[in-house]
Amino acid sequence: MTFRNMTMTLVAAMAVVTTATMCRADELRNIKRGEPIPAFRLPTINGAVVDSADLKGKVVVVVCLSAEQRRSELAAMESSTVLEEIGSDQTRLVHVTADVIQKPYYEKFRSERKITSPLGFDADRSFFGKLGLIVYPTTIIIDTDGSLAHVISLHNSRYKQSLDAYTRHVLGEIDDAELDARLKQRSAAESTPKSLASAHRALARSMREKGLYDAAKAELLKAREQDADNTEIMLDLADLDLSMRQLDEAESMVDTVLEAQPAHRRARQLKGIVLFYRGDLAAAQVELEQALKLNPDPERVHYYLGMICEANGQTEEAIGHYREALRRLLDEPEPAAQASPDE
Repeated sequence: MTFRNMTMTLVAAMAVVTTATMCRADELRNIKRGEPIPAFRLPTINGAVVDSADLKGKVVVVVCLSAEQRRSELAAMESSTVLEEIGSDQTRLVHVTADVIQKPYYEKFRSERKITSPLGFDADRSFFGKLGLIVYPTTIIIDTDGSLAHVISLHNSRYKQSLDAYTRHVLGEIDDAELDARLKQRSAAESTPKSLASAHRALARSMREKGLYDAAKAELLKAREQDADNTEIMLDLADLDLSMRQLDEAESMVDTVLEAQPAHRRARQLKGIVLFYRGDLAAAQVELEQALKLNPDPERVHYYLGMICEANGQTEEAIGHYREALRRLLDEPEPAAQASPDE
């Protein structure tokens, strides 16, 4: 592989998608509440077909899952429990996944958890695409007219409570006021500022993974309101600002952390990256080499050190850093030392 190709490979491997449209976490990109859900006809894991035409007149809960993801597993289990506890013949539960090649995993998981609801395969992601999914799992509640009533993004400790309230609301068992009251009910642990901050931070992470940077920043700002002194939230904000090339905001946040904790590993790394993008390569190299000793995120540090060496014409040193970044990114073992020809 040539030096340039190696650089481009590493850039591609570490890139974050930035073209997604901004959208709130509790919404779908393409379907708004009150709009009809696109028709679907999906083959199921047991060889049957789940057809939206057969579900007309029912309240339908569709849980969109990702294989081997703990949040999806919990949503699959708890949605089954909620619909069983509601016990209405006016409801139907459908699980959907695009992970067709994970059929053995789903067979084992569903058998162990005794899940009997249909699992439809959206192999070409056409249904997911029409919905405009943002995160997994996403749970949608469809009213008897086939329109979107409610959306639950991800899974948290209140998933069962929320799904039960939303489903009963669409069934007409509770009114708007009761729905609002049930959704606001929180345990003491769930209401603590740190727990709320943690929830906002987790949602921000999912938003960033989807390239929804503005939405992710809004969640992180909410997290900081709940836990203003949390260093990791501050550095999450700085890291996100870096991705958005908002260097002043990123550097200000990093400097705030470094004033209190001069040897903070992640802060030193981010400081080095800020300096790199400001064009101060010498200062950036000093910071990044220090960060490398502290070892917060070595593949990322090696990548930026490689770019600094490349900019300085130090080709061999740059290749060495790129190779090390790739090795760590791919989780490969260190190469064994080769014997010299004279040995």
